[in-house]
Amino acid sequence: MIANSLNLSRYQAEANYCARLVLQALAQRGLQSPASFYLTERSNLVWLAAILNLEHLEGKLEAFASQETLHQVSTLLHGKQVFLSNTSGLRYLILLTPAPKLPESIEFPETFERNTIPLGIGLTGPVTLLTPRNMLVCGEPGSGKSTLLDGIQYAARRHDWALYFADPDGHTFNPDLLNGIAAQPVAQSPVEFIALMDKIEAELLRRQGLFRSVAQNGLPPADLDAYNRIAAQPLQRMLLLVDEANSYFDSKSILEKLTDLARRGRKWGLTLVLAGHNWRAADVPRALSAMFPTRVCFRVADDTTATVVLGSRRWGKIAMSLRQPGRAIVLLDGTYRLVQVYRLSVEQAQTLAEHSARVSPLTAIEVVLVAHALQHLGGRFIVNQLAAAFAGQGVTSHQVKTLAAAWERRGWLTAPQHATDARKVTDELALLAGFTRTGAQAAQERTPIPAPAQALVQVDHA
Repeated sequence: MIANSLNLSRYQAEANYCARLVLQALAQRGLQSPASFYLTERSNLVWLAAILNLEHLEGKLEAFASQETLHQVSTLLHGKQVFLSNTSGLRYLILLTPAPKLPESIEFPETFERNTIPLGIGLTGPVTLLTPRNMLVCGEPGSGKSTLLDGIQYAARRHDWALYFADPDGHTFNPDLLNGIAAQPVAQSPVEFIALMDKIEAELLRRQGLFRSVAQNGLPPADLDAYNRIAAQPLQRMLLLVDEANSYFDSKSILEKLTDLARRGRKWGLTLVLAGHNWRAADVPRALSAMFPTRVCFRVADDTTATVVLGSRRWGKIAMSLRQPGRAIVLLDGTYRLVQVYRLSVEQAQTLAEHSARVSPLTAIEVVLVAHALQHLGGRFIVNQLAAAFAGQGVTSHQVKTLAAAWERRGWLTAPQHATDARKVTDELALLAGFTRTGAQAAQERTPIPAPAQALVQVDHA
């Protein structure tokens, strides 16, 4: 018996006993093969590995690997868990330490690393998406799908990512709550979804130009992180969250646009999450599926759906047996994990709701800037004049210019037709600032009181 760690010495006697029982169980089934045994430890779990000699299996490989044989070994070992591994040769893995258990429910962590997405707790510890990657999500109603989407949204907001939403039912992503904080209004119809993706595509094209503008020796930055390390004005990451995604897939143009965004977006800082109750191979063409390396599958009604999402019939059948809400199979970095997904605490959920439902997404000074543009500039958002008017409030021309570019991308300011034209305040922005009309009519309405200098916040949140 080989123990590859001094810390395993206390399991040596038990391992020797189990090794004899493994050989005895095989003999009871008329199976004999020389085997070598060793102890190993992985993530605080101690395993006994029984490696069979393939040259002496006498053409009975299937018998050695059958479920009946594994059951016989487990029974003789008094119910210890026995797993089969045939990735290199043939071996039995026997868990000697108590089997780990997942919590029935676990709250979302209060702290986590920048630009990471905590997913949940696995049998060996926390499971976190360290690098933002495209994700497919599947699960029946009540299985935990919405819980996961809430957590992803919560983390993205903490990171100050630009958020884009699509939901044909407007239920998981409620437009009344989210339009104030999303980069674009929540898309519901297929036409609105196409328009939303066109907006995202326009932003990606803009970013391509910015990448070229900071190229060194003719080479633009490799990705968003590389760009932000050298650029004067960093760019936000972008996240597109789509619920009931397969309701849109009858449209060939939507599939083509999604596939293109999934293929090209990561370099420029875009991550996609597509979620649905069920999936079929016809719903997710290979060209699109290949762009989603991270998969999450909650309880499903049939193994076809889970097999499509997880790419494994075996794990698809396991997904069918999940009963605990929030329990999921996660495919991350090429490895399958059983995970209990984080849920937001009462306080976190309340923070999320309050932030979504606030009357206006504008800060006090932003409201004042809009008021001045409406009442004194005929609705024109003229950067230099606005900066000059509120220089005493600590507002700089750079801040107003950055804010104007961000609002134009959101559709809150009109884009100038010519270089000499100024952007103009839209009805939507006027309403967010508390005005019911734009242009000269707004001058008759109450002028917001400018906030004191110490209450001002930065306005350059592109």
